[in-house]
Amino acid sequence: MSETGSGEGEDGGTAQASPASVAGAMHALAWLRASPASLRAIISNHFVSLRAKMVLLLTLIGAVLILLSGAYTIYDFRTSLNFKAWSRAAGVGDAIIYAARNAQTLADIEPVIDAVAGAPGVRGAAVTGPDGLIAVSSRPSWKNKPVTIDTELEADRPVQVAQQTRLGGYGKYPGDYAIAIDFPRMGHSATVLIRVDTDALAAKNIARAWNLMMWLVITAIVATLSVSLLLHRIVIAPIEGLKRFAETGGKGKVEAAGPDDEIGIVARVLADSFREKSDGEARLLTLAATDGLTGLGNRTHFKTQLGTDLATGERLEGRNVGVMILNLDNFKDVNDTLGHDAGDRLLQRTGEILQSCAREGDTVARIGGDEFGVIMPGVKNADEALQLASRLVRAVGAPFRLGVQDVQQAACVGLTLYPQDGRDADVLIKNADLALSRAKLEGAGACVLYRHELHLRAIERNTIERDLRAALAKNQLMLFYQPKVDVVTGRVVGAEALIRWRHEDRGFVPPSLFIPVAERSGLIVPLTKWVLDEACRQNRAWQEEGLPKIGVAVNVSAIDLRRTDLTDTIANTLIRRELSPQYLELEVTESMVMQDVDVVIGTLRRLRSLGVGIGIDDFGTGYSSLAYLKRFPVKRLKIDRSFVHDVADRRDGHVIPKVIIDLAHALGVKVVAEGVETADQYDRLQELGCDEVQGYFAGRPMPAAEFEVFLRNSPAGGVRAGGKSAKAGSTAA
Repeated sequence: MSETGSGEGEDGGTAQASPASVAGAMHALAWLRASPASLRAIISNHFVSLRAKMVLLLTLIGAVLILLSGAYTIYDFRTSLNFKAWSRAAGVGDAIIYAARNAQTLADIEPVIDAVAGAPGVRGAAVTGPDGLIAVSSRPSWKNKPVTIDTELEADRPVQVAQQTRLGGYGKYPGDYAIAIDFPRMGHSATVLIRVDTDALAAKNIARAWNLMMWLVITAIVATLSVSLLLHRIVIAPIEGLKRFAETGGKGKVEAAGPDDEIGIVARVLADSFREKSDGEARLLTLAATDGLTGLGNRTHFKTQLGTDLATGERLEGRNVGVMILNLDNFKDVNDTLGHDAGDRLLQRTGEILQSCAREGDTVARIGGDEFGVIMPGVKNADEALQLASRLVRAVGAPFRLGVQDVQQAACVGLTLYPQDGRDADVLIKNADLALSRAKLEGAGACVLYRHELHLRAIERNTIERDLRAALAKNQLMLFYQPKVDVVTGRVVGAEALIRWRHEDRGFVPPSLFIPVAERSGLIVPLTKWVLDEACRQNRAWQEEGLPKIGVAVNVSAIDLRRTDLTDTIANTLIRRELSPQYLELEVTESMVMQDVDVVIGTLRRLRSLGVGIGIDDFGTGYSSLAYLKRFPVKRLKIDRSFVHDVADRRDGHVIPKVIIDLAHALGVKVVAEGVETADQYDRLQELGCDEVQGYFAGRPMPAAEFEVFLRNSPAGGVRAGGKSAKAGSTAA
């Protein structure tokens, strides 16, 4: 016999596993390891809900119970069959044992063998002789055949033995039993072989087994259903209710098995959490819609309430809704002079006044820094809305004491009405803003009702602003130059650079139309930079061509004067264009210098120290500038054209120009009269001692190329050096 596991192959070498077998083994091992994870993934992907998982679990439990019921039935069937077979064998054995005690020969026991073999459930019986061969048998075919028994027999107790194949088959279920017995009178021992009819016993036992199986399956199904109903009642339904409770944000009711069980505790915690969340959201919504300083509604609340009132007005036909926006005039001055705390107190007072003066049902809100909105539902007509607005303006403008100072705060109002001015909240607010902008132009205390032309003007301003930005990018702007003529010599001593805009569709757009838009939109800053640069470039070009050196005046706005970098911008421009500062003059209006006087004076002095000339345009239209005139570093005063128009009148039209000329000369300042259009005006100004004139009589505004020709032919046509002018009407070319 060869050794197993010696590790030697047929060729005597060491046996080694092939790579394919190793890979297969590794793959199988990996699959076994991944199977639980894959199963969990499949269950998680296909059974997402707790109900589905519970149904799967109970189904598996039910299937296991049914399988266990089947196994138990099979076990019970076999156990019962064996017991019944053994009982038959034991009964037969007892009879044979009793007969063997009195038997003298084996023939004495033969009747007993035949008798017991005919009993129900018994197929045959036999007794072996001393030689081990069957000596007595109920079946003749068994006689003289050996009986092979490997099992140790017990006296007086049947033992199931292996099938005696030499004795022939007997059906599906084996049923051979053997008993070791003694024959006292014969003096030897023998073996009794009993063959039980187990097929018949099994046939009778199958019905009982199926009945047992049915009841066990029914019991398993009922138990599974009962457990599932119980779990649904005490686990699934409360958890699903808890899920709906969580998904709906605390709406509905959670049915727990008990008030103090885990689900009930979680439900109470969730309910408290949702209640706190709801209360917090409500507080946040209230805070989000409330102005923190005045306690009034803010712009968001104002728009929401306006939408609600408009919806009500739409349902109630003929119901008007008034929208009013009130703005405090010069509120920034209060913050700058009295401090922000005083400004906050002023805003709070304004809110209190508006609330106290508003009608019942009106909504008051603070919609901006110093702007308040009032919604007036049910207002009868525009006149009533204007009356209400005037009353609020008067109430806000009443004198009061703020800290240690007496204050009288002015305001202005813009009004619009639903449905005649619009049917949308945003449209109405926009229209009220347009009306407010017009009210600001009209002055303190103005109450302006929206009109359609305000909207058209706003559209026009937006169009101009858009096109002006494009014009700056596309270089559509140009400068015209209007000469300034010395009254004594008649020569051109300077020019004023006037910006012109040649629009692609409109042609030339008047500066009076686009300059205010540029100031409002902030475009005036790049516009002024461009004008300064172009004027300096052109003046330097004329000088390089050998033309007379003259000064060019450029108009700057109030916004430019308040810029801290204006001096640096002008200095850099002069350096870049290589132009001496003495040939650049800045013109500012009289009303402009009266705003922020100290700031303006500081800017003008820095510019004057740079060498740039300063001229005051439209002089005489301001009423408080004479006291400041000596403080301004002014090189020229320009008499406004409204005074020049009547200067030729021999009665009193010359009085104001004469006063201005004498005052300026006393201060060492030259005087320029603008708007000179006739020879009489020219002659009269010459008599009054005016230094220079500007107007169509001296020369109209003209492009750079045309002005160059005009400058080459100076003095101006129609003006004689040192003498009277030519006949009226012979204006400069």
